[in-house]
Amino acid sequence: MTSGDCDIKEVPFSVTVARPHGTQVVISVAGEIDMTTSEDLKETFEEALEPVPGRLVVDLERVEFCDSTGLATLVRINDRCGSRGVGLSFLPSPTIRRLAQKTGLSTLLPLAGA
Repeated sequence: MTSGDCDIKEVPFSVTVARPHGTQVVISVAGEIDMTTSEDLKETFEEALEPVPGRLVVDLERVEFCDSTGLATLVRINDRCGSRGVGLSFLPSPTIRRLAQKTGLSTLLPLAGA
């Protein structure tokens, strides 16, 4: 390894759905949410709403990067849950929490541990 190399390991993008408690759905996201991965997150979210759960938890604790497209996707998830009467909470990574605070979205998105 040369002095210019880094030991940073990228987490590949993944999104999974679990239904651990009857009417609760957990979507777990890892890696980067950007213009190339946002569509996968949107599709997974739409699938998770069938049947409509009572509660949705979006686990973003392993998200390392999020661009404006990703933030727009999180706002869309928030809006869709509100319009469908689904309780929602986001478990943010430090990156997501920092972005939400800097953009003012921390007042809109239900971030756990806020």
